[in-house]
Amino acid sequence: MSILQRSTARRSISRPSAASPLVALPLACLLLSACAPEGGAVGAIATGHFSARHHFPVIMVSWCGDSPPARIDLSSEEHEWRLTATREFSEQPLEVNLAAPGEDWTITDGSGAPAYRIAPGSPDLEYLLGVTSEAGVEGENENDIASLRFDTETLAGDDGVYVGTHQDDQGSLVDRAAFPPEC
Repeated sequence: MSILQRSTARRSISRPSAASPLVALPLACLLLSACAPEGGAVGAIATGHFSARHHFPVIMVSWCGDSPPARIDLSSEEHEWRLTATREFSEQPLEVNLAAPGEDWTITDGSGAPAYRIAPGSPDLEYLLGVTSEAGVEGENENDIASLRFDTETLAGDDGVYVGTHQDDQGSLVDRAAFPPEC
């Protein structure tokens, strides 16, 4: 073997080809997307009954990935609450009565203090409801499953489900049988 042949052979062994990172790129993208949440939907049930102005609605949550809801944030200009799941959920859609969420959820206020009851302020006060798959740390507001803006006055005036998604928090009214939307 000549010196030129040995030098060429040595370079090809010690230096990977330029195409090798490109081969790994699709595999890395596949792995990253498999771990990422894939969104979902949250729906606030509009009863069309005048009493709905004075309490928070039952919500339905549907998720598209493998990560169920772990936290629900409810906030307005005047109030802030966080519901943190005490267990992992598997049934879909998940129904949560925001007025009385039960023992599957712990409730804290905006400062992190325990809260035992949540009630809306005035009926026309707008709330932002956010659902995420991570319990997270204080101050984290990533709503990777879905989010929805609503007020209790609107929920009292309509009949159906106001639906928000991970892409759009402006609710659209649908028939209850149409929930959840497809992923």
